[in-house]
Amino acid sequence: MLKAFVSGIFPRQDELIGAINRFEKKRISFEELEKIFRRCEEEWLDLQKGLTIVSEPSLGWNDIFRPFTLNIKNLEAGPLTRYLETNTFYRRPIFSDYPVKENSVLEQKNEYGLPFYIRSDSKVILPGPYTFVKSGEYPSNLDERRLVEKMAEIVFDEASNFNYIEFKEPLVQDLNILKGLEDIYSTFSGNGYISTGIRQKSYLDFSLPYTINTYIENPPENIILGIIDVFSTKIEDFQNIEDNVTITTNESLEFLPFRIAKEKVLAIRKLLGVK
Repeated sequence: MLKAFVSGIFPRQDELIGAINRFEKKRISFEELEKIFRRCEEEWLDLQKGLTIVSEPSLGWNDIFRPFTLNIKNLEAGPLTRYLETNTFYRRPIFSDYPVKENSVLEQKNEYGLPFYIRSDSKVILPGPYTFVKSGEYPSNLDERRLVEKMAEIVFDEASNFNYIEFKEPLVQDLNILKGLEDIYSTFSGNGYISTGIRQKSYLDFSLPYTINTYIENPPENIILGIIDVFSTKIEDFQNIEDNVTITTNESLEFLPFRIAKEKVLAIRKLLGVK
């Protein structure tokens, strides 16, 4: 049976973008902003009906690291930095020491007072510890491997509050890097998968399912094919996909405008036979 769902943070609707701008200029109240935010979140949840897994849209996240850089001791949001080779930017994580979690991260609010999630029973995205550290800066006296392990402890503890997790690891771009993280990810006892940047037409056994962003025939159950391209506005029209595979997007939907992202989701629903 074909399975399909989407990845990552979702794009904000124009209505929500405008509401945030007006709120920052004190032209609307927080109550008005929150009402629009929840309506936009519900729209995305409704659009995913019929997908194998429904994802929390995470419209309150300004970037994949922000809930953590705002709420973890010895960690802060640094300068705006280009995300890979895209026109999207994030605030680089800056470590002053090994990170320490003092309170729940996702139970806090974002810069506008909005929640980081509204549905704990949906798939929730979290930054993978390897990509988190590799995307940041830290003093030379801190050991990189230990930083990754410390971030894994924090992220996995946060993940324990949710039913299903997507760990976003776009900087894991080959199987050797993934294999080197096996001892870290084997400590995660929940349900979920790792979204990687791997494009190799090969795979390995791993403690969690993971994505490879290419098509292979008869993939094992632990492989999810990231073949819906969020870096193209072309809407996929797959004709010959095996029934026994799981497919998803090759990155977060946030790289697309809302209108195109919506069409991509509707195309996935059509592929699954959902009306």
